[in-house]
Amino acid sequence: MDFLNDFETSDDEDQTKTQKTPIYPPFSTNLHDKFWFRDVSKENQTATAVNEIDLFRVADYFYTGDFEAAENRLKELRENTKNNRTHEVMLIDSLLQCSIGKKEKLSSSEISSCLRLLTDYESLLVDFGDQVQFLRTKALLLAKLPDDTRRENFRNTMALLCQLCGSFENWQLFENGAKYFSDLEMYGLKLKTKKVLHYEIEHSRGFVKEKLQKKLKRIEDETKVIEKKLQRNDIDLILSSLNSHKDTVNSSESATSSQFRAHDSRSKNKLIPSSDQPAVISDFFHRFPFLSSS
Repeated sequence: MDFLNDFETSDDEDQTKTQKTPIYPPFSTNLHDKFWFRDVSKENQTATAVNEIDLFRVADYFYTGDFEAAENRLKELRENTKNNRTHEVMLIDSLLQCSIGKKEKLSSSEISSCLRLLTDYESLLVDFGDQVQFLRTKALLLAKLPDDTRRENFRNTMALLCQLCGSFENWQLFENGAKYFSDLEMYGLKLKTKKVLHYEIEHSRGFVKEKLQKKLKRIEDETKVIEKKLQRNDIDLILSSLNSHKDTVNSSESATSSQFRAHDSRSKNKLIPSSDQPAVISDFFHRFPFLSSS
């Protein structure tokens, strides 16, 4: 190894050794009060910062139940900012959630506005995730409306949603539109929801499993109450109908619950185009004939 002694260091190497390590200012956290966004000034802020402040305030209004204030701020954002498709979808969905969250009945003008927003919303759908959220929001809104002529629209919306993604979280939305179903239909829906929930419990762990088990107990109790109102032969027909579609849980539910991946939400192949929706709805009611009983 003596030959290494013959090498001389270059000027570059010497310069590197003599360079001083840069001195950086000490790190300090930028902490805000919990509700800093409530009173912060929007002057001299970038456009992005102003939008973020407004969105924080919208979330705050929504959390405190001040849906009217949240709605007004969202309308301002929608009118005064240049929105891409994703941002527009978010704003429309948030506006509809405000209407859904209101405890009082919606006025005729509010209902008309919501229906226009639904039309705008649907025109922006491009993938599976968008369509699932749209159908969930639409179902919740239709369930809130006082007009019983929404019955067919709600039922068809739920049919599309559960065909698209048959998870427990979607099936349980039928409960929100209970006014659109007879006792016999609700009994069948609760039995079906129980089957889906049993599957998800089997594939869950920890506190998630415990939470689902509590929901199962509630549904079982509600099912027993409805069962007392029905004839034995009607109950047998529903049980026979559900048992003849065991593949429903083994295929669609398993694919949409335990095997679902985040990137699937951006899939355009799974979106149901308008031209195919009548056939999809028809297939759903064919699979669950007890829903055509009234």
